[in-house]
Amino acid sequence: MPLPVKIGLFLALCGALWLFIRWRSPRPEFPPLQTDPDDPLLLAAMERATATLDAFRSHLAGPRESALVKLRFVSSSGQVEHLWAEVVEVLGPSELGVRLVTPPVTHNGTLDRLHHCAFEDIEDWQVRDSAGKIHGGFTQRAMFAIARRDGIALPEKLRAHEAEYADT
Repeated sequence: MPLPVKIGLFLALCGALWLFIRWRSPRPEFPPLQTDPDDPLLLAAMERATATLDAFRSHLAGPRESALVKLRFVSSSGQVEHLWAEVVEVLGPSELGVRLVTPPVTHNGTLDRLHHCAFEDIEDWQVRDSAGKIHGGFTQRAMFAIARRDGIALPEKLRAHEAEYADT
């Protein structure tokens, strides 16, 4: 086989491999909103989430479609991120089995998506009940409010999601 054909095949294979890796790599649907971690709305939301963990436990025990928790995560680059994780199972009165659903943005290398977390590690929580309403999600609601305050228009899909929250 002539050298130009070999080079062409090699480049085509590299391009296909690059596309496959890019397609398989998890990416957030919306880029994270850059917020000041000391923003009063965000701090109040985290306090409310922590103060309502008993309500979260009650929602976990009842009929529900899904449950999520927000956890503090330190990436391989030392950056702190706040990631949502799906509650896979209740392991006991103070521990959950979770699967990360928000991929870390600043982390390099492989990352096991299954983890155990203590209730004391939960920064926020949300439960979608059997009627489809979302309870909790205090930091998410605060980020919607911060975006509006700062003049950022929410995409239509996020506005529709915001309407799914119950008054908790």
